[in-house]
Amino acid sequence: MSTVLHASSIHWPKPVPITSERVIQGTPAASTHVLFTDGKTELGLWRVSPGEFSTVHQGYEEFISVLEGEGELIHDDGSRITLKPGTVLILENGWSGRWSIKSTLVKSYAIVRL
Repeated sequence: MSTVLHASSIHWPKPVPITSERVIQGTPAASTHVLFTDGKTELGLWRVSPGEFSTVHQGYEEFISVLEGEGELIHDDGSRITLKPGTVLILENGWSGRWSIKSTLVKSYAIVRL
């Protein structure tokens, strides 16, 4: 079976504010549209509004493909990854840093829990 989604037809859940202890700047909020999960693997779409907030990838690896918007991922070591449509990356287990979102960003993702 195949699932085909068109961006205009996605019924996004209500955005949830990023927890205040993670927020560095702005009032970012995120929505997640899960397409598949089996307890070890999760596939879906994620949308986040502008702002800056910290993140730690612990216990999983994530494949990301940016579909809309722009921003940066800034690693704790200072290295930066520019996020724009067409950016594809893998965040490894233990990656930590921050999201700096300039315009509402939508990504497709695949998470594999370790």
